[in-house]
Amino acid sequence: MMSLAELGQRLPKHLSQWSRELHAASTVTRLCPYLLAAICDRESRGGLALKPPGPGGTGDFGHGRGLMQVDDRYHAGFVGATDSADRALWCLPAFNILYGAQLLRSYLGTLKDVHLALAAYNAGVGKVRRAADAITVGGDTAKLMAQRRSAADSLTSGGDYGRDVLRRRAQWAPAEAPLEG
Repeated sequence: MMSLAELGQRLPKHLSQWSRELHAASTVTRLCPYLLAAICDRESRGGLALKPPGPGGTGDFGHGRGLMQVDDRYHAGFVGATDSADRALWCLPAFNILYGAQLLRSYLGTLKDVHLALAAYNAGVGKVRRAADAITVGGDTAKLMAQRRSAADSLTSGGDYGRDVLRRRAQWAPAEAPLEG
């Protein structure tokens, strides 16, 4: 397991401020903390791209909530959750990052592939499954999987969500860091 100190040192400043939350969510979900940081970077630039900037900001025309940009149209229970003082929990970095990590973990359990699970984080499991399952011929297993991943990514914002998140992760993660564990 990656140490909290090492995680904070390897991430850029706009993400390292969330190292504690990323590390905790990684521990709970058994996902690479750099993978979670890469999603946070793609979704909100660590909160910098939100209105207002920070963990309580929104994006996607007000539908994306917090650092991990959880969509209020599909996660009403998450968005509606409050503490005893009636403050929205989605604004709390630890709650937001953990929820996003749990979503990715559930998509990975369903789709059995990190790249497909990342595409599902952005485009939804149903769309990604249909796109990937439509690719049934195309050479050897590796080539077929690459085609399935490309079909899934084509449905995402920018047409490259899975590929881009994995590229971001590779910038910070040690070469030996597993995606899961």
